[in-house]
Order: sequence, then structure tokens, then C-alpha cells
Amino acid sequence: MAIICTGFVNSARLTAKSEGLEHLRLVEYLPPNITISSPDEVRQRANLMVDEVINRLTQQEGRGERIKQKSAEAGDREIIFSGDLDEVNDFFYKNRLTDGLPIVPPTIEKVETMLRFTDRSPDEVIGVLRPGGCEATVWKVAVNGVMAGCRPEYMPLLIAITEAISEPRFGLQHAGSTVGWTPLIILNGPIIKELDFNCGQGVFRPERRANITVSRFLRLLMVNIAKFRLGETDMATFGQNYLPVLAEAEDESPWPPFSVDRGFEPGTNVVTVQSCADVGHHFISIGSADEHLDTLAKEVARVLGSQIVAVVARFGSEVHPVICLSPAVARIIAEAGYSKSDLRRYLYKNSRITARQFDHHLCPQESSLTINRAVKLGKLPPDFGITEDMDRLVPVVHNPEEFFIIVTGMSLRNRSCVLSQVGYQGLAVSKEIKLPANWKEMLSMR
Repeated sequence: MAIICTGFVNSARLTAKSEGLEHLRLVEYLPPNITISSPDEVRQRANLMVDEVINRLTQQEGRGERIKQKSAEAGDREIIFSGDLDEVNDFFYKNRLTDGLPIVPPTIEKVETMLRFTDRSPDEVIGVLRPGGCEATVWKVAVNGVMAGCRPEYMPLLIAITEAISEPRFGLQHAGSTVGWTPLIILNGPIIKELDFNCGQGVFRPERRANITVSRFLRLLMVNIAKFRLGETDMATFGQNYLPVLAEAEDESPWPPFSVDRGFEPGTNVVTVQSCADVGHHFISIGSADEHLDTLAKEVARVLGSQIVAVVARFGSEVHPVICLSPAVARIIAEAGYSKSDLRRYLYKNSRITARQFDHHLCPQESSLTINRAVKLGKLPPDFGITEDMDRLVPVVHNPEEFFIIVTGMSLRNRSCVLSQVGYQGLAVSKEIKLPANWKEMLSMR
């Protein structure tokens, strides 16, 4: 049996069903929500619910044992609807098979054209995507790629993205939490140029086909395979739209590419996917390298220092904010002798907030959960609890290596931005993009 707050009952039923617990008994905890009630109010409400809990546990009704899931999905080559473009889009919209935008009808011919750009079998299962618990096959990847408007040659990247979000470490099922985060896709390697990804001016604009359709593919995969549905399995309070793929301007970077930081050889095509809670203000820095660094550290502290959210678990065992530097800013810092590792250490040392601020954002509803107690519980590193002084400065990440540095955006502008990551949800996963044996030949025939 489970006790569920009002507003989450449908989500609980669908999640239970996807986990094989179709007959799970639910007791509804009526408003106001637990998170906006005091501990004493929660205890009083809980006492009033005791009889209902006992009744639900002792009623003779369907048992909560696991059941074998039955699939009602259409076969891969089964035609589910025929009509003109408007009729097809109406059908997909009414059946919640789209992100709300018009789709490209995934005809058999278009799907098979996508499949030409992979050596993998259409029936191969790449992974099982939660919360829906459905298998993401190579065929289904191609279908959603067509719907998103992707070109066929994007197929190897689409498969690698699916592999990344299938990893248990990524925790795709949490993407429907009230935080409302969206996946961020970071791209490295020669494939950026080969497929015409934007890594320069306006990198977060949706105009470039490769950047936006690949990201849209991931959203459609979440809708159609992971089965995210607003008000059911997607309970975002506000939520946010998907971001175009963040491709690194490797040729303009003074440092090795981000993929090398992730353990890959230079020149390897790599995709990294992680959660993104927010894209901060694109701020300006001027002056010497030290002045740029000072501005950068202050902005990192401002953005991340205000987002240590709710409970210590949400700070996570790791957290990976993405620091986007324009090539102009990166060059100024590098020419002053700073390596990427030096930059990360500088940010770790100088992007700090007071322990009092950290405590305020840590858990405003429970004063007993403090930064020092979190250190004693092993949820935060020892550096966070050196003294009891509430005005001491503490880091906004666990260690310097958690900062992800990406050189991208308009080459000649002195702007940077910070993308926050949720920490305990959507942990970073990197995958090499495996190209088909005849990749070069196929690209030349486009």
C-alpha cells in the first residue's frame, strides 16, 4: 500500500502498473501538501488517516503481487493510421503520440531510409525506458527520429543518445518529477561538422536543423517509449522545453575537448546526456584573465548558490554544472596560463556561499537538517563542515572535477553562461557514437 498526495494519484497508479503492481492499494493524502505543512500538521493529518490505512490493508481485494505485463503495442510494420498530413497529425495529437508540435509521418519508407545509416538490427533492443517500461528498439528509434524531422544520417547519434538515457545511472524516470528538468545533450567530435551542427553564434537557438531535431527526437522518445504524460507520469510544476544540442566549438577551443575530460581519445565522436534544471543569464566579463575569472566565479556562485534545493539528497552524490564559455573568453583565460583543470580549481575555490545560505536552501522546513549534520551523515564531503561558523564559505560543488567546461557560442563575444544540473537526477552519461562501416561513402551520397 502507498500513501499519495492529491495530484499524484494518477501518477502513482501508472507507475505501479509499469512496475507490475497493478493492484497496489492507494490512500490519498488530501491538501495541503506535505511539503507546505509543518511537521506537527503532518502528524495530526496522519493520525486522522490511520483508520483508512488499516481498512485498505485489511480489505479483501486484488493483491499487489507482480503481474506479467501484456503489450498492446502495434507491430513494427503495422499501419496504425492512413490519411493526409493534417489527418495524420490530428491522430497523433489526439492519441498523445507527439510533443504538441506537428510531426513528420513515420512511413515505412522513411523509417527504412533511417535504418540504412546503422549496421544494427532493427529488432535490437537498446534499452528499456522507464517509467513506461517499454523497449527502445533500433526500429523505434528510427520512427521517432523521422517524426522529429531528423535526417537519416543522424541515426548513429540517435542510437547513442538512447543508449545513454537507458543507463540506470541516468534515472530517466525522474524526468517527470516536480523539478521539471529537461535532458541536455552535449556533442563532441568530427560528427559536429559532418552533420552541420551549430557550435557557434546562437548555439541555443532552434534554427539549425541538426541541433533542434535531434533534441526533439529525445523528447518524442520520452513521450512515446518512456511514456511521459502531463498530469500522469510527468508531474513537473512548471517544466521547460527541450534545449537544442550543445555542440562544442572544438576548433576554437584553447583546450582539449570536453569528450577528453570524459575519458575518450581526441577525435572520438561522443555524446553526453544529463539533466538540466536551468540555463542562467548569459553574462558579460571584461578586462584581464583574472577579472574574467573573478566575474565567472561570482556568477557561478550566484546561479548555483540559489539552487541547493529542498533536501540534502537533491545536492546529490555528484553534481555537474555546465560552464559555457565563448571562444573569446576561453582564449583570454588560456593565454594567461590557465589550463582547464586550473579553471575548475579556481571556480571550486572562489565560487562559494556561506554555510547559512547553504542551510537555508538545504531544507527550509526542517531546521535539524543542517550542513554540518549532512557532513556527519556522509552526505557531504568533510570540507563542508570544517567549523561551526555559519558565515564560513562553502563550495557549490563537491570537488573541482564536477565542473563541466564547454567552449561554444559566438566566437568574438565576451559572454558566458551557467547551466545547472539537478544532481541526484539525470546524472551524466557519455557514449561513443558508433558509425556504420560505410559512413564516409554514405555521407558523400547525401
